[in-house]
Amino acid sequence: MNTQFHELPDGTRLAYEEHGSGQPVLLLHGVLASRRFFERNIAALSQRYHVYALDFRGHGDSADSQGGNTVEQYARDLHHFLTAHELTGVVAVGWSMGNLVIWEYLAQFPASPRIDAQVCISQGPSDLRTAEWDYGFTDSAGLRDLVKASQENYRELCGSVAAILTKVLPSAADLEWMIAEQCKTLPNTAACVLADQTQRDYRPVIPELELPILAVWGTDEKCLPVAAGQWLARTAPHAELVVFEDSGHMPMWEEADRFNTLVAQWIDAQVDRIPRRLGDHQNLWSA
Repeated sequence: MNTQFHELPDGTRLAYEEHGSGQPVLLLHGVLASRRFFERNIAALSQRYHVYALDFRGHGDSADSQGGNTVEQYARDLHHFLTAHELTGVVAVGWSMGNLVIWEYLAQFPASPRIDAQVCISQGPSDLRTAEWDYGFTDSAGLRDLVKASQENYRELCGSVAAILTKVLPSAADLEWMIAEQCKTLPNTAACVLADQTQRDYRPVIPELELPILAVWGTDEKCLPVAAGQWLARTAPHAELVVFEDSGHMPMWEEADRFNTLVAQWIDAQVDRIPRRLGDHQNLWSA
């Protein structure tokens, strides 16, 4: 990893890496995860694009903070990062919670020119199952248990989460690093962000989104059902859904070659759809 750090106004330092040149593509990870979960995508995508991979505060190699462990604050952190790096026309690739941060960012900064397209990996508008929404990860009782587990045996919780991310259980070595990355998030931070992100509901936001969205799901999804992706494809004005047959919650890792090719083809196709800013990079994309 080529780790760099971006300092936020409150002094918290966000870890990130960047590779390549041309069209900016930003990779945003899921809850209790890190940019390492994109390790099979960064090199391939950076052959064509200027790839940034960011760790949210309290995750991965970023600093922890007392307070600020909410999706709302992560979106403000993202805005500061994008502004400081003068990035516009960004294709934001979110995995799981990373998409909630993208939607929150778009809700907070609707006039921002910085994100023009989204790749949504395995994330519906809400993780919380209710009488009105049956496509979430858990219900209120399950969320209470998650928060409790983060306080009583956090490493065991991380192991349980890692075991349900993929269609086929990863090797012992891969499970080890996945759990180690999750354990970089401290238990109290984990409890805060789990409680916050799971109760977010972006159903009112999705129908208003004007940016193109590529939704990617795995058929063997143990976290968020494919039905959530189908809802997204029906509801967002410019969304499409692609389902990977040999993946669970991590199609970008489980079927990395197919994912990288799909994303590159989709990004290139946006040149004609969004000439405002993405078109400025057309000559770089075809290089």
